[in-house]
Amino acid sequence: MTKRTPYARSPESNSRETSMRKELAPFVLKNIGEIISDRKVSGMQMITVQPISGPSLVVWVKCAWKPGNSGNCAVQMAFPGKEDRAQTADEVVGVVLEKTKRANDRGATHILLLAADNDGHKPLAAYILSVNQVGSVVKEAVAVDESLTRNGASPSIYITAKGDRQIELVNIVKKYSIDLLKSSENQLPSTDAINDLNAYPPGISEPEKISRMSPSYSRDPKIRSFVIKRAKGRCEYCGEQGFLMSDGQNYYLEAHHIIALADEGEDTVENVIALCPKHHREAHFGANKEKLEVEMAKLIKQN
Repeated sequence: MTKRTPYARSPESNSRETSMRKELAPFVLKNIGEIISDRKVSGMQMITVQPISGPSLVVWVKCAWKPGNSGNCAVQMAFPGKEDRAQTADEVVGVVLEKTKRANDRGATHILLLAADNDGHKPLAAYILSVNQVGSVVKEAVAVDESLTRNGASPSIYITAKGDRQIELVNIVKKYSIDLLKSSENQLPSTDAINDLNAYPPGISEPEKISRMSPSYSRDPKIRSFVIKRAKGRCEYCGEQGFLMSDGQNYYLEAHHIIALADEGEDTVENVIALCPKHHREAHFGANKEKLEVEMAKLIKQN
């Protein structure tokens, strides 16, 4: 008989998680934008998503345990060895911060907390938030219920609940995240809502809810395809080669409208440039974005 380690998984458990990662994670993330890549980085699943506008998101996927009869699902954030197990509330937060730092160092900008039914085919919860906010979630959760959050040796974040104790913990997650299942039932989350994931003010316990209409602009996918091919795997601004994608053939780049469609820019190859993620973000949020716009327009004219 094969000796099982404390964290050994059954074939059924492995099959369920595979279904969640291959089917459910891309399915719910399509509510934000186009799936660009789905790859593993040092064992961590990273899905790159390009929203309708703004920079791409690199989403670290974390799957919750199955609900069973209780209906309470949590994502186990870490499986520390005996010598690294958290003994205090601060150490619980520290263990999770170390894990999220590793994910961030490997490129993650956001985290998807995903729960599914016992078979792994139907999503029960799908919350996306900035990796930089996970520490705040755990810090609040451990203050509300240290025992459940500590979860023995595996600090955990609850994302579905039937019990009163778990409901309090799920409400903390909701405060910092976008509920992708509600988005799929109603409408896509606005660009502002996605951007706010990076800067949620933790001092506001009950943010005011308002309704807003978020305009969007149609894009010709042939334009993006042409521009990416034109770049031949290198950023058209700095010349840096993109990383090799999971297909083993193409290099990752992002298409950027030099003059935004919202500013009456054209959806043409003369107004779209292929950029590395760094310069795409700088083009949207950098202090010198207007200078970049002029330089990028000149580069495309020269080509």
